[in-house]
Amino acid sequence: MIPMDTNEKKEVIELEVDRKQIEQGRVKVEGTVINIRGLKDGDVFDAMNKRWRLVQRKERVLHLKLDDVLKAFNLGYAIGNLHMRAMISGNDLYIPLEDPNLEEELRDFNPDIQEIKFVPNVEIPIRVKMVDFTDH
Repeated sequence: MIPMDTNEKKEVIELEVDRKQIEQGRVKVEGTVINIRGLKDGDVFDAMNKRWRLVQRKERVLHLKLDDVLKAFNLGYAIGNLHMRAMISGNDLYIPLEDPNLEEELRDFNPDIQEIKFVPNVEIPIRVKMVDFTDH
């Protein structure tokens, strides 16, 4: 990836990519893999002698309302074991619909399916307990 020269006027070409490509930090442009690590939706960069704007595709997500404390706790418990990425906006929870059984598994929480630009902003930290074999 070449840093963008802000003085040079070039046509900006929209490069539509999915969230996972942005997370992985690489996209394929005209048959060439380009490093986009650190860039996000809407960022502009130069590559292949052209100027590109990253445009994240919308994706299908489960939308759940977090308007009740007990329901929110139970939902957190249910999805916590799934180790899923999540996005919270106000009292709304969004989970990517990557597992075809997810909607059925969470049906008691009355989810609906929406199509949005999913940007995870919540990750459950997992503490890994390491076994130390150096004394054995």
